[in-house]
Amino acid sequence: MIAFAPKKSLARRFFSVALGFVIFIGVGPGRQSAQEKPQEEVTVTAVEVPVRVLLKGQAVKDLTKDDFEVYENGIRQAITHIETISRMIAQPSVSVKEAQPAEIPQPKKRTFILIFDIFDYAEPVGEAVDYFFREIFHPLDRVIVITEDQALTVTPGKTLDEFAGQVKDSLVRFKSISTQNMVKAFHELNSEADRVLRQAMGDAPGQPARFVFEELSFFYDNYRRIWEAYRNQYLMPDLEFYRNLVQRVRQIEGEKWAICFQQRELFPKIKRSSSLDSQLRTWTSMQIDPEAQVKAQIIQAKQQDLQRSFDLSRVASPDAMRELFLSADITFHLILLKSIRNLFEENWELIEVGEDYEDSLRKISEATGGYLGFSNKAVEALKEAVEVEDFHYLLVYQPKEGSVRKERKIEVKVRREGVDIISLKNYVEPVVPMTIADLQAGGQAISFSLVHYQMTSINGRWRGLAEVKITLFDDRSKKVFEEGKALDLVQKETQISLRFPQLKPGNYFIIIQAVDKVANQTDVYSGMIKL
Repeated sequence: MIAFAPKKSLARRFFSVALGFVIFIGVGPGRQSAQEKPQEEVTVTAVEVPVRVLLKGQAVKDLTKDDFEVYENGIRQAITHIETISRMIAQPSVSVKEAQPAEIPQPKKRTFILIFDIFDYAEPVGEAVDYFFREIFHPLDRVIVITEDQALTVTPGKTLDEFAGQVKDSLVRFKSISTQNMVKAFHELNSEADRVLRQAMGDAPGQPARFVFEELSFFYDNYRRIWEAYRNQYLMPDLEFYRNLVQRVRQIEGEKWAICFQQRELFPKIKRSSSLDSQLRTWTSMQIDPEAQVKAQIIQAKQQDLQRSFDLSRVASPDAMRELFLSADITFHLILLKSIRNLFEENWELIEVGEDYEDSLRKISEATGGYLGFSNKAVEALKEAVEVEDFHYLLVYQPKEGSVRKERKIEVKVRREGVDIISLKNYVEPVVPMTIADLQAGGQAISFSLVHYQMTSINGRWRGLAEVKITLFDDRSKKVFEEGKALDLVQKETQISLRFPQLKPGNYFIIIQAVDKVANQTDVYSGMIKL
């Protein structure tokens, strides 16, 4: 078997219980006639463009408004305001005894996006979470926890230690749920490879293997399917999710920081010169019959196609993600960690995959003035990150009269020789996407609201369309409820209530996925609840 050694044991079986799914739809506080057309007026009074200017990798700090030129869709714009921003996560220390009351720095409003791009939950990650809440977080801060392109909703505890514990528990629970199918697939792939090899060897282990083409072809198709599922779940970012996230963050006042814990991903590969690899190469080279040669060439093509698919450079472009973080002026710190997985198999080895994706994250960090560190000592890397200065300029201009485009192509020029200019290139009007809000749980029931969805005219009436899916997992990470419904939304806010009479009282992990079918946008709520 392919034996991984994650921090926590993984539950491997799913089961579902058929429960009643009853939705009670109510009207939220903002009432609106069903015949009334929603008002959607977007007026741009100013466009803010963050710009970083570097000379040999170092920030240029002496520029003025006269040194910049801004062009929107090829037309030069008048810069109405320029702001010089120098910030770091670490707060300045001032002696309270010596300082006057006016000199004591007031805590800034900050939003932190903690991104955990990890397959295995490891102790260094937990230690970094503890350090963040103990040394960095303060009461005015807002924290958003992201893993696998989902936001984990974590209820703050009475103390910061409880808050950190809630984050760690939610990560452990979510990872145990998300990885169990993939671990099962790895085991099944290994068993399939052993079976194909044993069947090919037959009763003559000293003789060349006689592989069955159909089974070998199925094996490689299955291998490719498992790899693509792994790649899509753990490596490729969901741009639509991050677009929605950034749109929400853009509305929040104060500094915005992202701290990404990126675990170097490992994926099973057939070990070079192993029995399986040797027999496969011998089999493909020994085919003499024309029909057999064609089959061998097909298998070789599948092998080469699989190998090429490990290269993510064609699909992991940093440009779109970089623009998203720049649009909200989010500084992106990146901490790269090694995986703790082990593999004890004769025919398999773990190889690092996703280097191209890592390179994309590096470029986002560089473009947003963030930190880049590669260390399994996550706390030490975090200590370095909080001391990194992000120095940049914020240029503000008012679009020329008559400019009503929702998307604006922006170019910034600087009157300084030899400098590198990093700036926002595409400005998109901020629109708050549909949001799952006000989740309440207790007494074998939950309730929540849908807000900010778009509405359209259907048969002369304004309404929204949404698909809502709710999944519940018990304390052993077993799925105990899953149901989806399509909803007609006739009010500006829709309240949804569900009862689970057959579920025992206790703690559950809930995932709510809501899709705005008009705007083609998705919001996901996930976190611990108590019924």
